[in-house]
Amino acid sequence: MILAGIDEAGYGPRLGPLVVAANAFRTSSAPSGAWPRLCLFADAAPVRIADSKDVYSFARGLGALESAVLGFAAAGARCPADLGEFLKAHCVEGAKEALRQPWYSYSDLPLPRSMSSGSLERLAAEIRIRLAAEGFEHLWARFCLVDEARYNELLFRTGNKAMLLFGRTAILMRRLWEDYGPEGVYLTVDRHGGRKFYGGLLDMIFPDAKISILCEGDDESAYGLTGEGRTMRVRFVVRAESLDSSVALSSMWAKYVREVFMQLLNDYWLARAGDLRPTAGYWVDAERFLADLRAARVLTDCEAERFIRLK
Repeated sequence: MILAGIDEAGYGPRLGPLVVAANAFRTSSAPSGAWPRLCLFADAAPVRIADSKDVYSFARGLGALESAVLGFAAAGARCPADLGEFLKAHCVEGAKEALRQPWYSYSDLPLPRSMSSGSLERLAAEIRIRLAAEGFEHLWARFCLVDEARYNELLFRTGNKAMLLFGRTAILMRRLWEDYGPEGVYLTVDRHGGRKFYGGLLDMIFPDAKISILCEGDDESAYGLTGEGRTMRVRFVVRAESLDSSVALSSMWAKYVREVFMQLLNDYWLARAGDLRPTAGYWVDAERFLADLRAARVLTDCEAERFIRLK
């Protein structure tokens, strides 16, 4: 049985990328209750898995996020040596487009950023041992990366942010269906906005599946998918990262990738503009940052079209 979760980071900001991430675990345990709940590393050993908002802040830095994200990445393979290697292994959409932007064109950025490679290898070994002891195997971590220019392009094409986000979620859902559907997947997706009804959208993503409605309510909508020897149950839940570790870990992956790219963004513009405070990209501070760039006369109109998100 496969337990998986999907979450995002960067849906609301004015600057920086949107990232949607997914993680999947295999377990031989039979489901308990109507929906199996994944709860891992609640005691923060060897890493803490929680909503990225509870783990990361600009003041605390990337350390806790990076330990979890790269620890899990290295637990299944060798440690990624740089950002390019990390993107090649885990990014399913958007890496090439993002790296074309001058503020993101540093794929040889060394990883990890906050710990030594030796410490990361030891941490990865601890994670493997702890997962095995609890009867789990971490199988899969993937993400979609949407830089600002592509964000604007997709927003113009789809007409609204919700469909832009769901399109990236759909790519990851489809990958899970194709790769692990024969084993049976329980997928939890963090719900954004007020949408309750997903049947029509699922019909478009899974034309090869029969879809049944399990529930559609204020806090949760759930569906069963069957077809061609595959099965998946998918639920869209409000605050899902607080209910399931696979969603929380995906929240951490998405936030880590976004913050690495935000570091690149800030380094690029600070090198051009000199005395400039970095930005997290959210609306009020983004306006301050953009005003500073314009005052320093380093942001051209052409760059602004590719750098500033429309919504």
